[in-house]
Amino acid sequence: MLKILTKFIFISFLVSIANTQSVVTKESYDNRFKPKEIGLPENMPFVKSVIWGEKGVFRKLNIGPETRVEELKLRRKMLQAHQWLGIITLAGLAYQYDVGKKLYEGNDSNYWDSHYERHKAMGYFTYVTYMTTSSMSMFSPPARKYDKNMNSIKYHRAMAAFHFTAMMAQPFLAKKAVENGKRYNELMDAHLKAGTVAFFALSLDALGITFFR
Repeated sequence: MLKILTKFIFISFLVSIANTQSVVTKESYDNRFKPKEIGLPENMPFVKSVIWGEKGVFRKLNIGPETRVEELKLRRKMLQAHQWLGIITLAGLAYQYDVGKKLYEGNDSNYWDSHYERHKAMGYFTYVTYMTTSSMSMFSPPARKYDKNMNSIKYHRAMAAFHFTAMMAQPFLAKKAVENGKRYNELMDAHLKAGTVAFFALSLDALGITFFR
């Protein structure tokens, strides 16, 4: 299973690097034609409007670059970091999911003793990298414009709802399972299912955002 997951991550990584029309590179390509000064876009997502709108939190606190041109440059850097951290998180989730599935389904005490702490440590690692990755996208300045039609960014946002919810649920379910012995199997089963959703939703997200236009 781990070999299959590793191949899947490696292929996703190569496709992501080879495809020059990713969200960041396409946005960078479009930026060549932008004027020196650009106003705020229409149809800004709700979270972006709360943070970066004319009366947004960052505007009131005077956080961020002084011009929209500088904001777009900062956005590009933050989305690049978002992509690379996403790849690292996906690779970590692949290992964590494979080990966790074997721990849950197996009866080998030696495997448990040698891999439980690894699974737990990787859980902390992927949680931190995932939340850092999310913050890079959430707190980045708004794009030049937002299309009404379905595109890679909207697809990414839709898939994020699945893997974000699953990533939030995983540590909560694991903690509750340890605290509640009577419901241990039930909660650990839910924990495994949340991990499955998180891994495959993030994998489909990575592939979809590469190929979607």
